[in-house]
Amino acid sequence: MKKTDKISTEQQEFMIKLGKKLKKLRLDQNKGYEPLAEEMGVARNTYYAIEEGRLDFQFSSLYQILLYYKRHHNITLEEIFKDL
Repeated sequence: MKKTDKISTEQQEFMIKLGKKLKKLRLDQNKGYEPLAEEMGVARNTYYAIEEGRLDFQFSSLYQILLYYKRHHNITLEEIFKDL
């Protein structure tokens, strides 16, 4: 996985915004990142790094997170990516 210093500023900004949105969704559930990552089937380090916008994550990890919110909270992709 790429470190954020190896990607464009635009990508970094997007990842930071996405991470903040995912963190807000998690906090709205009153869950820590570790139990939520386990529930989603994503490695806790990967989930935490995505929330922090620190790495260029694999699409499969992001997809698992998005599926979780769609299946368990009826949150669409449009809602997640709105304003990013």
